[in-house]
Amino acid sequence: MNGRRLRVLLFVVVAAVQLAVAGGAVIRSELALRTGEVFRFRIQPVDPVDAFRGRYVAIRFALDRAPAPDGLELRHNQWVFVPLQVDSEGLAAFGPATLDRPASGAYLRLRSGRVYPDEEGQRSAWVTMPFNRYYMDEDLAPQAERAVWSVPRGQREASVTVRVRNGVGVLEELYIDEVPIHRWLAENASSE
Repeated sequence: MNGRRLRVLLFVVVAAVQLAVAGGAVIRSELALRTGEVFRFRIQPVDPVDAFRGRYVAIRFALDRAPAPDGLELRHNQWVFVPLQVDSEGLAAFGPATLDRPASGAYLRLRSGRVYPDEEGQRSAWVTMPFNRYYMDEDLAPQAERAVWSVPRGQREASVTVRVRNGVGVLEELYIDEVPIHRWLAENASSE
């Protein structure tokens, strides 16, 4: 094989590997979105001065810690598996973080911080959700941003639904007072 054919073959192999990696990520997300279990997470206001950049609404999850069993020690940015549960309000709650993939039930694979005692003295691990933006129509995003974050805390509840499958979570919908954001904006266009 001459040098030119070898370079072409090498290029084709590298391109195929890159496409396979990107395609795998897309397929995992699409499978989670289509067949994943739905969990609703409460979100918190983000600094309104820097919250909106482009065509998305900034998202900060109220749930940012998982219980840490005795003996679990973590390094910063270490991957952990966090089982998901539903609390009495119908919101997602984290089960104890673990280094091993759960055998059953829904879970997220998240980056963690170190383990520390929380306000009640229980061991907790900071975890980072893999999404912080809800993308939407360019014209509606500023209205949604104002609707979600410009009202004093507690007057409106903002939440998102996340579809979860095999540790992969995909942001599905943004809600204000349990109404999907697109419908809420249509119904409240004059008041915003």
